[in-house]
Amino acid sequence: MNEFPGYDPTHEQLMRRYSRSLPEDHRRRYAALEAEKIGYGGVSYVARVLGMSRATVHSGLSELEQFDDDNPQRPSGKPDRVRRPGAGRPPRLEVDAEAQEQLDEVLEVHSAGSPTDEHVRWTDLNPGRLAQQMLERGITISRNTAAAWLDQAGFRRRALRKELITGVVDPQERDAQFRYIAALRRQAQHKGIPVFSVDTKKKELLGALHRRGTCYSREEQYVYDHDFRHLADGVLVPHGVYDCVRNLAFMTLGTSCETSAFVCDAIALAWITHFQPLYPHAREALLLFDCGGANAARSLRFKEDLIALSARLDLRLRIAHYPPYTSKWNPIEHRLFSQIERRWRGLILDTPQKALSTLEQTPALLSCQSEYA
Repeated sequence: MNEFPGYDPTHEQLMRRYSRSLPEDHRRRYAALEAEKIGYGGVSYVARVLGMSRATVHSGLSELEQFDDDNPQRPSGKPDRVRRPGAGRPPRLEVDAEAQEQLDEVLEVHSAGSPTDEHVRWTDLNPGRLAQQMLERGITISRNTAAAWLDQAGFRRRALRKELITGVVDPQERDAQFRYIAALRRQAQHKGIPVFSVDTKKKELLGALHRRGTCYSREEQYVYDHDFRHLADGVLVPHGVYDCVRNLAFMTLGTSCETSAFVCDAIALAWITHFQPLYPHAREALLLFDCGGANAARSLRFKEDLIALSARLDLRLRIAHYPPYTSKWNPIEHRLFSQIERRWRGLILDTPQKALSTLEQTPALLSCQSEYA
């Protein structure tokens, strides 16, 4: 009997693509089916085309013979697992006592901990340095193995988290304040009263100074190697008024200082220029502020300026301040300022006009005003 001559190259390529899409147990069973269909010479031919050994194809044939017609099972016996439990080499640290001993010594030398909490420990090692330290002790491991050993020891790459509170905060009182602000927003939205989130973004220095991020450009752009304030040509104070219901915003780019008068004037400019036509029958507005800064909750000057602002706009203003240390919960932070930060990534903000032109392309930004002192 002659050996099977083989399929055409197009069909063989199709077999390889389909085989690569299958898990390994289905792959060898598919190879077994093809070999069974071909007959004599099928095992060698299919193994060569699919790039597997003849033993794998024979394993697939054995599994097909053991199939139960009513309830076929995977080799592991579980529908969500391919291989049988216990397959593969055991971890090196379980079989190599010397490696475990050397690893413990290296971690002990290069680790430190908190004097008050035994569970808080850190190390100056990384996978590369750990592999080098083990190599100096006669044990060769890869960077991936070193990373796995660090993970098993509880050491992972972590960033510092700003969680410690510098003041005294009552969690229950803060939660009650959040619930109260949420109730005010629902009540205002039900009555058709505009709800504005108001805040000043981080001040930006104008000039050839470095900014994080990248942008597309035809040539490289050069900035100073240090971001000293005396190198700046001025300062930009971005102030925003965000409509929480309509998802629209107005930005004022100040070039002087952030004061309570500046904040109130920016609110008045936003209302008269753009928001008043959207709410022609409004006689009241809800303003959401942070607790500190020029619009601090305990600032008497800010309260006086708000009273003057209410009289100027002929609008009853209701003010709600977020609790201390929760400024990032103010809606304008994550709904508008995050978009602005993306627009300014990798750009040289040397003039207010350049900052203005990029802001005009920001989603949800209704309009903006530049060079407001």
